[in-house]
Amino acid sequence: MNKNDHVVRYESYDQGIRPIVTFTIALAVLTLLVLWLMKATSTAFTREALEGSRPIHPLADATKPEIAPEPRLQDAPALDLQLFRERERKELSTYGWIDRANGVVRIPIERAMELVAKEGLPVRAAGPTEKR
Repeated sequence: MNKNDHVVRYESYDQGIRPIVTFTIALAVLTLLVLWLMKATSTAFTREALEGSRPIHPLADATKPEIAPEPRLQDAPALDLQLFRERERKELSTYGWIDRANGVVRIPIERAMELVAKEGLPVRAAGPTEKR
């Protein structure tokens, strides 16, 4: 048996660390790029939804608008929904007339809840077939 048969050494790495680090950095940069592109696309789609998908053509005759047959599609559904919710919020939080001739008014929802809690709901009188 030879004296050098059992040389004690550590095994060298089969793969260097540099390609692994380079791949990890490239993957992180690519991930950030994809996330940025997704955010930019989302912002563009949101802006288009709020502003309307098509701008009005400057040569379009605004005095004679052409009305499409039913059912009509919305140009900007997000904007229409926002305006609808603002109109609802205003109606639910202000006083106003519903039918002036008959004396029917609108009151804010908070005030209506206070009145119902304080006075209760009106009770219908029992008819001849109903029992209380």
